[in-house]
Parts: sequence; structure tokens; C-alpha cells
Amino acid sequence: MDNNNIVFNEEAVKAEKKRYFANFMWKLVICIVVIYGVQILLSLPMWILSGVFEALRTRLHGDFIQTYARLVDNGTVNTVESVLSYLILLVSDAAGALALYLLTKKNHSAPEKKNMKFGYWFVAFMCCFGIGGVGSVIGSIVNVLLILPGGICGRLIRALAFLTGPGPTNVVDNLLYADDSWIYLFFGVITVGIVAPILEELIFRKIFIDSTSRYGFAASVLLSALAFGIFHGNFVQFFYATGLGVLFGYIYASTGKLRYTIFLHMGYNLYAALIMPFARKLIPAKATEEMEFAFEFLNKRLENVEEWDELARYFRMYSDNMGRIFSKYPTVVPGIILVTLVTLFYLLLILVGIILAIVFLKKALNYRKTLMLGQKGTKACAAFNWGAILFWVLGGGLFILYYLLLNIASFVGALGITL
Repeated sequence: MDNNNIVFNEEAVKAEKKRYFANFMWKLVICIVVIYGVQILLSLPMWILSGVFEALRTRLHGDFIQTYARLVDNGTVNTVESVLSYLILLVSDAAGALALYLLTKKNHSAPEKKNMKFGYWFVAFMCCFGIGGVGSVIGSIVNVLLILPGGICGRLIRALAFLTGPGPTNVVDNLLYADDSWIYLFFGVITVGIVAPILEELIFRKIFIDSTSRYGFAASVLLSALAFGIFHGNFVQFFYATGLGVLFGYIYASTGKLRYTIFLHMGYNLYAALIMPFARKLIPAKATEEMEFAFEFLNKRLENVEEWDELARYFRMYSDNMGRIFSKYPTVVPGIILVTLVTLFYLLLILVGIILAIVFLKKALNYRKTLMLGQKGTKACAAFNWGAILFWVLGGGLFILYYLLLNIASFVGALGITL
């Protein structure tokens, strides 16, 4: 056989594979642009109005402005903005899913449908906590390291200029814990716990894998998982989202039934969107502030304590303050107990999940033929083509923008300036 023909055929197959994956990846780029574009377009009016009203609130004293000021003070404005943010998230994800479906509907080829026993599904569900826990720790460490430059520079400038003021604050507020109202918790559950998993599984499992599995599921599953992680736009979520994406993708490729991964995704998100936030909602933000103030007051008094009687007096004052807070907010004690129990249970789930993930991974590798590993070089063709490179550039831009803004906020916070 002519070696030149062999080389030519290999190059032709390689070029065809790249065209195949590029044909989907540029469409995924359109999907991501639609999602973020819709979010920005729908959020702009809210940001502008919020900024205008906040500026007027400090300068005008009319009835309308005073009413707005009262709504700000009692948390109504914050709740409305939070609920609108959730609704915008739903609309943007739905728009992105619809755009990707319309662009790829002729290229769908679903895996063979097979049933999955509940026992296997439950093991996979537990694995989610192991993967999520490990990924969250790694992501949090990377996140802190990437934010450090802004905080360090701000502290240096503050030290050199002899500035005073509060230390750096946490500039990343978890969306789920940003509001005290129960209606916000309700919309959080609907969005993060139910609708978002459906839309994300449609995009990154159903449409993605169905549209890119011609040369086997391995490259498709790995590429979809990596794209799923990058889609989140930050390292806090990147590692666990990618790990969960591999698990979800493997299950979908093995069973051909999206409902298994949707329920896995829902179950995992609902724990974050419902259980822990519910426990924390029992501890009002004002109660937390008062407890922190009482503790800081005690700390300052203890710095100059010289006699036992004085020490006992300060601890009695602290005890009286805490008793007053507990009486004023009767849900605080049950909330603290529930948060502690939920946290311990979550740590147990992570430990069990890690053990089961190791066992599950070995079992999955024993059945790797299910994934139809495909021809040599397929993964490289999937990851390196003009469509994929366009997606990597877009994803990298999202990460850079995210951490640039965080470093600016960290820098300003370290200077003691309140934004």
C-alpha cells in the first residue's frame, strides 16, 4: 500500500473531524453570546434605574423619593432586584438553549436508550457530593490566589498612605444568600434547583453530545464537561462543574435518557438552593450583625482586662446581649443548630461521595467500551479547531473579566473604600 495514500487519508480524516466539531462549537459560541447578551440587555434598565434612584435618594426629599428610601431600608428594593435577577437568568438561559437547538436540530443523533437502576442512580447522586466537594475546595483555593494581587496592592498603598478604614470585605456574595426574604428563597429554588438544571442539561448533555458523538462519545463527553465548566465563568465553580459534567455526560452517553442527569443535577442544586439557604434564613441578617457587634465589643474590652472580676463582668454583659438577641429573634437558636447539623451532614455526604466516586470511576472504566472511545486523535480534533478555539477565547475572556473586576473590588476594599 502506498504510504503517501495512507498519510493523505489520515490527514483527510483529521480535517473532516475538525470540521465536524468546529461546526458545532461555533454554534455553542452563539449560544453563550445569546445567554450573556440577554442578561446584560435585560439587566441594564434595572442597573440604570437603581443607580438613578440611589443618587436621587441622597439629594431629594419628595414623597416618591422618601417612599423609595423606606423600601430600600426595609429590604423591599433588594428583594425585587434579586427576584428580577433570577427571572433574567431564566430568560437568558432559555434563549440560549433555544438558539442552540435551532442551529443544531438537523445534526442530533441520540445514544441508544437504556434503563438505569435506581441503585446506580443513587450511587451517582452521592458521587455528585464527592466531586462537588473536592472541586469546590480546589476552586476556592485558586479563586483566592487570583484575587490576592488586588488586595495586596490595595493594602500596600493603604499602608504607605497611612489610610484608615475597614479592612477588605468579601466581594463575592453567593447569590443564594444575598437576601433575607422567603420569596427570594422560593425563586432561588425554582431557578437554581429546577429550571436551570433542565436548560443546562439540554444544552451541555442532550444537544452537545447528540451533535458531536459521530466519532464516539469519549471526546464528546469530555469536551461537553470542559465547556460546561468554562460556561460558569469563574474558578469557584469551574472544577466541580467540569467534574460533574464528566459524570453527567457519561451517564447520558450510557443510557441515552436525559431525565437521569436532569434529576441528578436538580438534586445536587436543590441541596445548595434549598436546604442550606433555608437553615440560614432562620438567622436574620440583622441578628448576625448584632451578634458580631456584641462579639467585637467583648473582644475590645478583653484587651485591657487585668482582674477576674472585670473579666466576669464583661462576659456577663456579653451573655446578656446574646440573650437579648435570642429573645428578639426567636429563630436564631434553631437556625444555628440547623445550620450546624446541615453543615456536618454535608461534610458526611462529601466523604461518602468521594469514596463512592472512586469505586464508581473504577466501575465506569471497566465499561469504557460503552463510550465508544473512537479513533485515535479524535479528542485533539475536538479540542483544537477554529470553532473550539473561538469558544476557548470567549471563555478565557469571561474569566479574565471576572477576575479583573474582583481584583478591582479587592483593591478598593483593601483601601477601606465602600463601593
